[in-house]
Amino acid sequence: MKTVFLDRDGVINCNRENDYVKSWSEFEFLPRSVEAIRLLTHAGYQLIVVTNQACINKRILSPKTLNVIHRNMLAEIEDTGGRIRAVYYCPHRDDENCMCRKPKPGMLLQAASEHKIDIASTYLIGDSNRDIQAGNEFGVCSLLVLTGNGYKSNLTANTGAASRMQPQGVFENLHAAAEWIVSSSTDA
Repeated sequence: MKTVFLDRDGVINCNRENDYVKSWSEFEFLPRSVEAIRLLTHAGYQLIVVTNQACINKRILSPKTLNVIHRNMLAEIEDTGGRIRAVYYCPHRDDENCMCRKPKPGMLLQAASEHKIDIASTYLIGDSNRDIQAGNEFGVCSLLVLTGNGYKSNLTANTGAASRMQPQGVFENLHAAAEWIVSSSTDA
């Protein structure tokens, strides 16, 4: 099935300056992100969120609270006609060197084993070089949005691994990326 993987913070919702989203009251959808999710849903894409959430293992946020945030996010998206099929999160810190924390593609691999995913018609939309590298290593079309961490940090980071960091497209926000995906699939 054609699929779009979405990072969460900086793609769907606003990043908090030097902080984590620790409650539903701190979760704020980015402008037009819900509309973009609805657009992709109606175009026949299954949407899967893949998000690093080291705040869990840093003991800043409990898994129970994270699940409440995700349930509320999913409910609000569904109320507007969109649908996210699944949410995968990595609770590990960088120093734990797990296989699921982006830029490693572990969450994508897990999702692929649990959902019918046609890699040839799959995209990943993220706001950081970690997202782009995970998507590229998994073999999907990786798109960068300028919301969240934005593009500037990606130009200067990890120049030795430049090819793994290169997005196949750069967009102002999730909605612009979604419009491009939908128009690309109808052109084919």
